[in-house]
Amino acid sequence: MLRVKTGDPGAQVCDVEPLPGHAAFGCRFVLRSAADPAPRKLVLRLAPEGVRIAGPADVVLQAKRMQSLADTEVPVPPILWYGDEPGFFGRPYFVAGFVESFKLAERPELRCDEIQRLARLGVRTLAALHRVDWRARRAAWGEPQPLAEEMRRLDHLLDRPTLDPRDVARAPQLRERLRAGVPETPPGCVHGDFQWGNVLFDERGVAAVIDWEMALLGPVLLDLGWLCFFADPGPGVDLGRMREITPLAPDEIVAIYWESAGFAVSRKDVNWFSAFACYRLGVLSCFNVMLHRRGKRHDPEWETMAVAAPRMFEHGLELLSA
Repeated sequence: MLRVKTGDPGAQVCDVEPLPGHAAFGCRFVLRSAADPAPRKLVLRLAPEGVRIAGPADVVLQAKRMQSLADTEVPVPPILWYGDEPGFFGRPYFVAGFVESFKLAERPELRCDEIQRLARLGVRTLAALHRVDWRARRAAWGEPQPLAEEMRRLDHLLDRPTLDPRDVARAPQLRERLRAGVPETPPGCVHGDFQWGNVLFDERGVAAVIDWEMALLGPVLLDLGWLCFFADPGPGVDLGRMREITPLAPDEIVAIYWESAGFAVSRKDVNWFSAFACYRLGVLSCFNVMLHRRGKRHDPEWETMAVAAPRMFEHGLELLSA
Protein backbone atom coordinates (compact mmCIF):
# COMPACT_ATOMS: atom_id res chain seq x y z
CA MET A 1 0.00 0.00 0.00
CA LEU A 2 2.76 2.44 0.95
CA ARG A 3 4.71 1.70 -2.23
CA VAL A 4 1.62 2.53 -4.27
CA LYS A 5 0.82 5.71 -2.29
CA THR A 6 4.38 7.08 -2.28
CA GLY A 7 5.19 5.97 -5.83
CA ASP A 8 8.40 4.46 -4.50
CA PRO A 9 8.73 0.72 -5.30
CA GLY A 10 11.58 0.50 -2.78
CA ALA A 11 9.67 1.95 0.18
CA GLN A 12 10.25 0.00 3.38
CA VAL A 13 8.40 -0.38 6.68
CA CYS A 14 10.28 -0.96 9.93
CA ASP A 15 9.99 -0.60 13.71
CA VAL A 16 6.35 -1.76 13.76
CA GLU A 17 4.69 -1.50 17.20
CA PRO A 18 1.04 -2.30 18.03
CA LEU A 19 -1.21 0.42 19.44
CA PRO A 20 -3.93 -0.13 22.05
CA GLY A 21 -7.58 0.05 21.08
CA HIS A 22 -10.84 -1.87 21.10
CA ALA A 23 -12.56 -0.81 17.89
CA ALA A 24 -9.77 -1.32 15.36
CA PHE A 25 -6.30 -2.75 14.88
CA GLY A 26 -3.57 -0.12 15.04
CA CYS A 27 0.18 0.08 14.81
CA ARG A 28 2.82 2.72 14.50
CA PHE A 29 5.81 2.26 12.23
CA VAL A 30 8.62 4.02 10.40
CA LEU A 31 8.42 4.55 6.64
CA ARG A 32 11.66 4.78 4.70
CA SER A 33 11.12 6.07 1.18
CA ALA A 34 12.99 7.86 -1.55
CA ALA A 35 10.10 10.35 -1.56
CA ASP A 36 11.20 11.62 1.87
CA PRO A 37 14.73 12.64 2.87
CA ALA A 38 14.20 11.38 6.44
CA PRO A 39 12.33 8.38 7.90
CA ARG A 40 8.71 9.21 8.79
CA LYS A 41 6.80 7.95 11.83
CA LEU A 42 3.28 6.99 10.82
CA VAL A 43 0.24 5.25 12.26
CA LEU A 44 -1.96 2.64 10.54
CA ARG A 45 -5.53 1.90 11.62
CA LEU A 46 -7.47 -1.05 10.21
CA ALA A 47 -11.09 -2.00 10.66
CA PRO A 48 -11.44 -5.22 12.67
CA GLU A 49 -11.82 -8.45 10.73
CA GLY A 50 -15.25 -9.98 10.35
CA VAL A 51 -17.35 -7.04 11.53
CA ARG A 52 -19.83 -4.80 9.77
CA ILE A 53 -18.14 -1.57 8.65
CA ALA A 54 -20.21 0.92 10.63
CA GLY A 55 -19.93 2.99 13.79
CA PRO A 56 -16.63 2.45 15.64
CA ALA A 57 -15.37 0.07 12.93
CA ASP A 58 -15.68 2.65 10.13
CA VAL A 59 -12.09 3.87 10.14
CA VAL A 60 -12.43 5.66 6.80
CA LEU A 61 -15.23 7.81 8.19
CA GLN A 62 -13.04 8.58 11.20
CA ALA A 63 -10.24 9.68 8.89
CA LYS A 64 -12.58 11.95 6.93
CA ARG A 65 -13.84 13.57 10.12
CA MET A 66 -10.34 14.20 11.42
CA GLN A 67 -9.32 15.57 8.03
CA SER A 68 -12.31 17.93 8.10
CA LEU A 69 -10.93 19.51 11.30
CA ALA A 70 -7.44 20.15 9.93
CA ASP A 71 -8.15 23.88 9.40
CA THR A 72 -9.71 24.45 12.84
CA GLU A 73 -8.45 25.17 16.36
CA VAL A 74 -8.79 21.46 17.16
CA PRO A 75 -5.44 19.69 16.62
CA VAL A 76 -5.79 16.27 15.00
CA PRO A 77 -3.25 13.84 13.54
CA PRO A 78 -2.51 14.63 9.88
CA ILE A 79 -4.34 12.16 7.63
CA LEU A 80 -2.20 10.97 4.72
CA TRP A 81 -4.21 8.20 3.07
CA TYR A 82 -7.37 6.19 3.57
CA GLY A 83 -9.44 3.75 1.56
CA ASP A 84 -10.80 0.23 1.23
CA GLU A 85 -9.01 -1.06 -1.87
CA PRO A 86 -9.21 -4.88 -1.77
CA GLY A 87 -5.60 -5.35 -2.88
CA PHE A 88 -4.07 -4.00 0.33
CA PHE A 89 -5.67 -5.26 3.57
CA GLY A 90 -9.06 -6.57 2.51
CA ARG A 91 -10.72 -4.04 4.82
CA PRO A 92 -10.81 -0.25 5.31
CA TYR A 93 -7.74 1.57 6.62
CA PHE A 94 -6.21 4.96 7.17
CA VAL A 95 -2.64 6.17 7.63
CA ALA A 96 -1.87 9.25 9.72
CA GLY A 97 1.23 11.08 10.82
CA PHE A 98 2.54 10.09 14.24
CA VAL A 99 2.24 12.97 16.72
CA GLU A 100 5.15 13.27 19.16
CA SER A 101 3.33 13.77 22.44
CA PHE A 102 2.32 12.29 25.78
CA LYS A 103 -0.81 11.56 27.78
CA LEU A 104 -1.17 13.15 31.20
CA ALA A 105 -1.15 9.76 32.91
CA GLU A 106 2.23 9.01 31.30
CA ARG A 107 4.00 11.95 32.96
CA PRO A 108 3.75 11.47 36.75
CA GLU A 109 6.85 13.60 37.19
CA LEU A 110 5.00 16.76 36.09
CA ARG A 111 4.06 19.19 38.83
CA CYS A 112 0.39 19.26 39.76
CA ASP A 113 0.00 22.88 38.59
CA GLU A 114 1.52 21.97 35.19
CA ILE A 115 -0.84 19.00 34.75
CA GLN A 116 -3.77 21.28 35.62
CA ARG A 117 -2.57 23.94 33.16
CA LEU A 118 -2.49 21.38 30.37
CA ALA A 119 -5.86 19.94 31.39
CA ARG A 120 -7.45 23.42 31.25
CA LEU A 121 -6.14 23.76 27.70
CA GLY A 122 -7.75 20.40 26.98
CA VAL A 123 -11.15 21.68 28.14
CA ARG A 124 -10.73 24.77 25.95
CA THR A 125 -9.96 22.47 23.03
CA LEU A 126 -13.24 20.68 23.68
CA ALA A 127 -15.07 24.02 23.59
CA ALA A 128 -13.24 24.86 20.35
CA LEU A 129 -14.49 21.60 18.82
CA HIS A 130 -18.05 22.55 19.73
CA ARG A 131 -17.61 25.99 18.11
CA VAL A 132 -16.62 24.44 14.77
CA ASP A 133 -19.02 25.22 11.92
CA TRP A 134 -20.64 21.79 11.66
CA ARG A 135 -22.92 22.84 8.81
CA ALA A 136 -19.89 23.23 6.53
CA ARG A 137 -18.70 19.71 7.41
CA ARG A 138 -21.79 17.63 6.74
CA ALA A 139 -20.05 15.76 3.92
CA ALA A 140 -17.80 14.09 6.52
CA TRP A 141 -20.09 14.19 9.56
CA GLY A 142 -23.56 13.54 8.15
CA GLU A 143 -26.70 15.03 9.67
CA PRO A 144 -27.20 15.86 13.36
CA GLN A 145 -28.40 12.93 15.46
CA PRO A 146 -30.96 13.73 18.16
CA LEU A 147 -30.53 12.35 21.65
CA ALA A 148 -33.48 10.05 21.03
CA GLU A 149 -31.43 8.26 18.34
CA GLU A 150 -28.51 7.67 20.70
CA MET A 151 -30.93 6.39 23.36
CA ARG A 152 -32.49 3.99 20.84
CA ARG A 153 -29.05 2.67 20.01
CA LEU A 154 -28.43 1.97 23.70
CA ASP A 155 -31.89 0.36 23.97
CA HIS A 156 -30.77 -2.08 21.29
CA LEU A 157 -27.80 -3.06 23.49
CA LEU A 158 -29.63 -3.14 26.82
CA ASP A 159 -32.79 -4.98 25.85
CA ARG A 160 -31.14 -8.35 25.32
CA PRO A 161 -31.90 -11.53 27.27
CA THR A 162 -28.23 -12.53 27.12
CA LEU A 163 -27.13 -9.73 29.49
CA ASP A 164 -26.47 -10.65 33.12
CA PRO A 165 -29.28 -9.14 35.29
CA ARG A 166 -26.75 -8.51 38.06
CA ASP A 167 -24.79 -6.20 35.72
CA VAL A 168 -27.92 -4.48 34.38
CA ALA A 169 -29.20 -3.72 37.91
CA ARG A 170 -31.10 -0.38 37.90
CA ALA A 171 -30.33 0.57 34.29
CA PRO A 172 -34.04 0.47 33.30
CA GLN A 173 -34.97 2.90 36.10
CA LEU A 174 -32.18 5.28 35.09
CA ARG A 175 -33.31 5.08 31.46
CA GLU A 176 -36.84 6.14 32.38
CA ARG A 177 -35.62 9.03 34.54
CA LEU A 178 -33.40 10.24 31.69
CA ARG A 179 -36.25 10.08 29.19
CA ALA A 180 -38.46 12.12 31.52
CA GLY A 181 -36.19 15.17 31.43
CA VAL A 182 -34.20 15.40 28.18
CA PRO A 183 -32.65 18.91 28.00
CA GLU A 184 -32.36 21.15 24.95
CA THR A 185 -28.76 21.62 23.85
CA PRO A 186 -27.13 22.99 20.67
CA PRO A 187 -25.86 20.57 18.03
CA GLY A 188 -22.26 20.43 16.93
CA CYS A 189 -19.27 18.19 16.25
CA VAL A 190 -19.12 15.70 19.14
CA HIS A 191 -16.04 13.60 19.82
CA GLY A 192 -18.03 10.98 21.72
CA ASP A 193 -15.19 9.80 24.01
CA PHE A 194 -13.48 12.99 25.13
CA GLN A 195 -11.49 12.02 28.24
CA TRP A 196 -7.85 12.47 29.16
CA GLY A 197 -6.73 9.20 27.60
CA ASN A 198 -7.72 10.56 24.17
CA VAL A 199 -5.98 13.95 24.45
CA LEU A 200 -2.28 14.13 23.56
CA PHE A 201 -0.09 16.93 24.92
CA ASP A 202 3.32 18.44 24.44
CA GLU A 203 5.00 21.10 26.56
CA ARG A 204 3.04 23.87 24.83
CA GLY A 205 -0.43 22.40 25.18
CA VAL A 206 -2.75 20.07 23.26
CA ALA A 207 -0.87 18.29 20.48
CA ALA A 208 -3.76 16.20 19.12
CA VAL A 209 -7.15 14.74 19.96
CA ILE A 210 -7.30 11.09 18.93
CA ASP A 211 -9.73 8.12 18.79
CA TRP A 212 -12.75 9.50 16.94
CA GLU A 213 -14.60 6.15 16.78
CA MET A 214 -17.67 7.51 18.59
CA ALA A 215 -17.82 10.91 16.84
CA LEU A 216 -21.10 12.31 15.57
CA LEU A 217 -23.05 15.48 14.92
CA GLY A 218 -25.23 15.80 17.95
CA PRO A 219 -25.79 17.53 21.30
CA VAL A 220 -22.43 18.99 22.31
CA LEU A 221 -23.04 18.50 26.03
CA LEU A 222 -22.59 14.76 25.45
CA ASP A 223 -18.86 15.45 25.53
CA LEU A 224 -18.99 17.77 28.54
CA GLY A 225 -21.08 15.33 30.59
CA TRP A 226 -18.73 12.50 29.62
CA LEU A 227 -15.63 14.41 30.72
CA CYS A 228 -17.31 15.47 33.99
CA PHE A 229 -18.31 11.87 34.66
CA PHE A 230 -14.68 10.75 34.50
CA ALA A 231 -13.69 13.62 36.81
CA ASP A 232 -16.42 12.85 39.35
CA PRO A 233 -15.34 10.81 42.42
CA GLY A 234 -19.03 10.19 43.22
CA PRO A 235 -19.36 6.80 41.49
CA GLY A 236 -16.54 5.46 43.67
CA VAL A 237 -15.77 2.64 41.22
CA ASP A 238 -12.69 1.30 39.47
CA LEU A 239 -12.73 2.33 35.81
CA GLY A 240 -9.21 1.06 35.17
CA ARG A 241 -7.28 2.86 32.45
CA MET A 242 -10.35 4.96 31.60
CA ARG A 243 -9.84 6.98 34.78
CA GLU A 244 -6.08 7.04 35.09
CA ILE A 245 -5.94 10.70 36.05
CA THR A 246 -8.47 13.36 37.14
CA PRO A 247 -6.63 16.70 37.14
CA LEU A 248 -9.74 18.91 37.32
CA ALA A 249 -12.96 18.68 39.31
CA PRO A 250 -16.29 18.74 37.42
CA ASP A 251 -17.16 22.27 38.58
CA GLU A 252 -13.89 23.66 37.23
CA ILE A 253 -14.35 21.80 33.94
CA VAL A 254 -17.82 23.35 33.55
CA ALA A 255 -16.53 26.84 34.42
CA ILE A 256 -13.69 26.68 31.86
CA TYR A 257 -16.00 25.26 29.22
CA TRP A 258 -18.66 27.92 29.84
CA GLU A 259 -16.03 30.65 29.50
CA SER A 260 -14.71 29.20 26.22
CA ALA A 261 -17.80 27.80 24.49
CA GLY A 262 -19.66 31.08 23.98
CA PHE A 263 -22.99 29.94 25.43
CA ALA A 264 -24.35 29.46 28.93
CA VAL A 265 -24.34 25.99 30.48
CA SER A 266 -26.66 25.10 33.35
CA ARG A 267 -25.45 22.75 36.09
CA LYS A 268 -28.75 20.87 35.83
CA ASP A 269 -28.10 20.12 32.16
CA VAL A 270 -24.53 19.03 32.91
CA ASN A 271 -25.86 16.70 35.62
CA TRP A 272 -28.29 15.18 33.11
CA PHE A 273 -25.50 14.54 30.61
CA SER A 274 -23.21 13.18 33.35
CA ALA A 275 -26.04 10.83 34.37
CA PHE A 276 -26.40 9.89 30.71
CA ALA A 277 -22.64 9.16 30.67
CA CYS A 278 -23.18 6.79 33.63
CA TYR A 279 -25.97 5.09 31.70
CA ARG A 280 -24.09 5.00 28.40
CA LEU A 281 -20.85 3.55 29.79
CA GLY A 282 -22.78 1.18 32.03
CA VAL A 283 -24.81 -0.20 29.13
CA LEU A 284 -21.71 -0.53 26.93
CA SER A 285 -20.01 -2.40 29.79
CA CYS A 286 -22.93 -4.83 30.18
CA PHE A 287 -23.04 -5.48 26.46
CA ASN A 288 -19.30 -5.86 25.89
CA VAL A 289 -18.74 -8.12 28.89
CA MET A 290 -21.57 -10.30 27.57
CA LEU A 291 -19.73 -10.63 24.24
CA HIS A 292 -16.50 -11.43 26.10
CA ARG A 293 -18.08 -14.07 28.34
CA ARG A 294 -19.79 -15.76 25.40
CA GLY A 295 -16.53 -15.90 23.43
CA LYS A 296 -17.73 -13.48 20.76
CA ARG A 297 -14.99 -10.89 21.40
CA HIS A 298 -12.06 -11.48 23.75
CA ASP A 299 -11.66 -8.36 25.89
CA PRO A 300 -11.23 -9.13 29.63
CA GLU A 301 -10.97 -5.44 30.57
CA TRP A 302 -14.77 -5.29 30.39
CA GLU A 303 -14.97 -7.58 33.42
CA THR A 304 -13.76 -4.69 35.58
CA MET A 305 -16.20 -2.32 33.92
CA ALA A 306 -19.12 -4.72 34.40
CA VAL A 307 -18.45 -4.90 38.13
CA ALA A 308 -18.69 -1.10 38.18
CA ALA A 309 -21.87 -0.89 36.04
CA PRO A 310 -24.47 -1.22 38.86
CA ARG A 311 -22.82 1.62 40.78
CA MET A 312 -22.73 3.75 37.60
CA PHE A 313 -26.49 3.36 37.24
CA GLU A 314 -27.00 4.25 40.92
CA HIS A 315 -24.84 7.35 40.59
CA GLY A 316 -26.75 8.42 37.49
CA LEU A 317 -29.96 8.38 39.54
CA GLU A 318 -28.20 10.39 42.27
CA LEU A 319 -27.11 13.04 39.75
CA LEU A 320 -30.66 13.42 38.44
CA SER A 321 -31.92 13.95 41.99
CA ALA A 322 -29.23 16.51 42.92
